[in-house]
This record gives sequence, C-alpha cells and structure tokens, in this order.
Amino acid sequence: MQSKITSVLCDLYKISGFRMSLHNANFEEIAAYPAEPTAFCAYVHSLPGEFQKCLECDRIGSREALARGEAHSYRCRFGLTEVASPLYSFGILTGFLMMGQVTVGKAEESAAVRKILPEKEFREKLLGSVPTVPEDMLASYVKILTICAEHLTISNALDITHQDLGAMAKNYIAQNYHRKITLGDICKHLACSKSTLVNNFRKAHGTTVAAYITEVRLKEAEKMLIGNERTLAEISTLCGFSDQSYFSKVFSAKMGCTPRDYRRRLQNEDPAHR
Repeated sequence: MQSKITSVLCDLYKISGFRMSLHNANFEEIAAYPAEPTAFCAYVHSLPGEFQKCLECDRIGSREALARGEAHSYRCRFGLTEVASPLYSFGILTGFLMMGQVTVGKAEESAAVRKILPEKEFREKLLGSVPTVPEDMLASYVKILTICAEHLTISNALDITHQDLGAMAKNYIAQNYHRKITLGDICKHLACSKSTLVNNFRKAHGTTVAAYITEVRLKEAEKMLIGNERTLAEISTLCGFSDQSYFSKVFSAKMGCTPRDYRRRLQNEDPAHR
C-alpha cells in the first residue's frame, strides 16, 4: 500500500509541480514526493526554530481544512502556496494529503523572505528552486487533490485501529488536560463519533475517557504538590479541575488524604524540612 501511495504522490507531482506529502492525524509526514523539500524550504528548516514555525503554519491550514471538511489552500509565512485535504478511514480522521512549496502567479520577495535571506544573490538562487504555477490553475489543482483524497478515503488507504485512535486521544488529552475537555472536543479533533471514541478508547486502554483524564490531572497535581511554589487553588486550575473543592474531593478519593495533607507528608519525609 505504501508503494501505491507513493506512486499516486509522484503522479500528482508530475501533473501539478507541487510537492506532495501524506501526513498522519498527528501531522507527522509518512510519505512524500519528492522526498526532499525545495532548496528554499530546506534552508528555512535548517534555521533555529524555523521548522517548528513552518510546521505550525501547516497545522493551522490543516485544521482549517478539517473544519471546512474539504481541501483548503493557504499561503505560508514566506508566500508559498500550500493545500491541505483531510483523509478518513471508516469515518475517523486518519491524516492529511498535502500539496505545496510552490509560488502561484508572479513570485514576490516578501519582507519575511528578505529578513532570512538578506543577500540578494543567495536569495534569488534559493527562490529559483521554488516551482511557479499559473494562478488560473490553482483551482484545478485543488480539485485534483480533492479527488485523490476522496479516493484514499474510500479505499481506506490509511487504515486505523482502536489502538491508533486511543493513542491519538491520549495525545490530545496530554496537550489539553489543563483546560476543560469534553468528549465532544476530542471527537471534533479526531473527526469521529462519541460512540466510536468511547468504544475504541476502552478497547485500547481498558478505561473510560473521563477516568483517564482524571488520572492524568491527578498525576500532574502530585508533581506540583512537591514544595510550596504553588497554592492549592493554583494547582487545581493548572490541572484542569473546575475548582479547588472538587480537586480536593477527587484527590482525597484517589490518594486517601487531602492535597494539603499530602503536601505536608512529603515535606515531613524530605530531610530538608526536618
């Protein structure tokens, strides 16, 4: 299946001139053609912190495509055009098909480009590595990408198991435990139904989503209770509990003592506090 996907990406590249890439739901690149980015993008990615900024730009574009439920075109920080389309397997988000790293229409040297490439000769050389496609062809390329994304979706090319869905849910919880999380939030992020999420999460981890969220929050609270840097009210907020009273109730049920008593016990066990 991987060779078939790469073949599709290669054909799309030959047709459009766009670099084609396939990403999983966590936005990790799993296939691409050409394998390497353009010389311009490769240089940008080599600069400290720039690769993460580019990645975040693509994540934002992909989330917009997910919200729209269709392919979405956007421009990166340096004016290059990218297109993202969500992929599904049996109704569950499995990843994104993307095309990009091209200039649509007349190439422009933005201020952002001049900032990272102050030397004109070097700048022109790297920008020359970026393919340029006619502006009136962009809509057609987006349609082609959409058709290919639908084909990959229908054929379940990126199949997903309950372990995969459970892992993606855990990753979302790890990044968002500090705020209010509902099943609806997670389902929206993973593009799946509540019943699919609940059933697959239990199969993968042997517990409910709600119980796992509470477990994560309590573990973080335990870490924060070491020392006196934060108040109990601050800890309850930082760990995503609705209020300090609820935090104390849940903590006591789990640990057999209140957060305050737990902190005192830790201090008594620490030689520095004797």
